[in-house]
Amino acid sequence: MNQISGKKIIISGLVSSKLNLEEYLIPIRSQIINQGGKIIGELVQRRGVSRSKKPGGSKMLDLPLSSRTYISKGKIEELKKLSNNLNPDIIVFINNLTESQIQNIENLIEIKVEKIIAE
Repeated sequence: MNQISGKKIIISGLVSSKLNLEEYLIPIRSQIINQGGKIIGELVQRRGVSRSKKPGGSKMLDLPLSSRTYISKGKIEELKKLSNNLNPDIIVFINNLTESQIQNIENLIEIKVEKIIAE
């Protein structure tokens, strides 16, 4: 992750509903704060168990919802509204995004995107 010292940050991403979100975010928040970032908001999409009768739904919980943006189109719209309201310097994603996904999100939201993975 690039320099985030003194930057206003929104945390975003996609997390399986099997994980305890608060516990999952503790090391990420700490990492950002320890690097001098100021967390001003969070918008995390939860991926729940499929209601499909097909087997294997729980195996898909860790997969992206969109190959283009990782999170859903609706969450991208929510993130853009939140960004417009809070005016962050950076949106930190908690997923291992590809360069293409980062670029797509930045183009849609018009805010710099960084990725961070829980240590």
